[in-house]
Amino acid sequence: MEHFTDAELKAWQNRGAEYQSYHYLWYFELEAQRAARQEELLDALRKTPAIDVELTAGWGRALQYVYSHTPLSCIGSLKWVGGRFNYGNDIDSTRFPPFPALYLAENIETGIREMFGLTSQDMRSGLTALELGLCSEDGLAWVSVAGSVNNIFDLTTPSNLKAFTDVIASFQLSARVRRLERLMGLAPMKVITDSAQLHTTFMAEEWRQYPVMWNTPANPQLIGHLLTQAGFEGVLYSSTRTNKRNLALFTRQFRNSSSVVSVKNPPPTATCCELSATTFEDLEPKPP
Repeated sequence: MEHFTDAELKAWQNRGAEYQSYHYLWYFELEAQRAARQEELLDALRKTPAIDVELTAGWGRALQYVYSHTPLSCIGSLKWVGGRFNYGNDIDSTRFPPFPALYLAENIETGIREMFGLTSQDMRSGLTALELGLCSEDGLAWVSVAGSVNNIFDLTTPSNLKAFTDVIASFQLSARVRRLERLMGLAPMKVITDSAQLHTTFMAEEWRQYPVMWNTPANPQLIGHLLTQAGFEGVLYSSTRTNKRNLALFTRQFRNSSSVVSVKNPPPTATCCELSATTFEDLEPKPP
């Protein structure tokens, strides 16, 4: 085992506190600018025409077998730090209230790879990523869905973010942030000015880093929240694992929607089998 002194432990703790302070400093400087120009940011998102997505053959959801009796439940999206495009319960809920999302995939392979974090190159003992998913110790269920969803933001095209990026490109970080970067020997934080670069941060494999380490939302979670405020019902994006499409549906946006998602041939005893204007509340946990 490794040995270290009390002084070394104290130094590590102090360094960790310095990083946390630095992160909060620049994060909330940008958050304040987002809040000050919120309507401008929302209008920029609305400049991208919403699309409709038909959930034809292939679309569905992968989930652990133990949860297959509630196939469209959104409870899982609120656990821990949440999903790529929604806030979970373990992010600072006083500043970032949790909101659920229903995640769907265009085909079973994409759904399984997304669920287990498996790439197309992942193999163990001669088994492919798909086979590994099917052999999960906890059991796996694939739920096929049908329906049509409206008012979706198309994130498969990075240029759809141009108007939004044009707004945030004018954001600035203070001299205090720059001074702290020099003292800590850190590379200067850059404000994103290009829509392709912003899109890359949304699709990053390590997107959970910020919520896990610093208790603040990741970039894709921030855009998910802004999309709900702009009136979108969901976001369409490409899987980083198969290049097929995924959907994150913001279920609370279905209150006055004509969109419908239904499970195909659910078991007779299953609940949470439809997402619509009359059922969206049933997909969330009930308050105690």
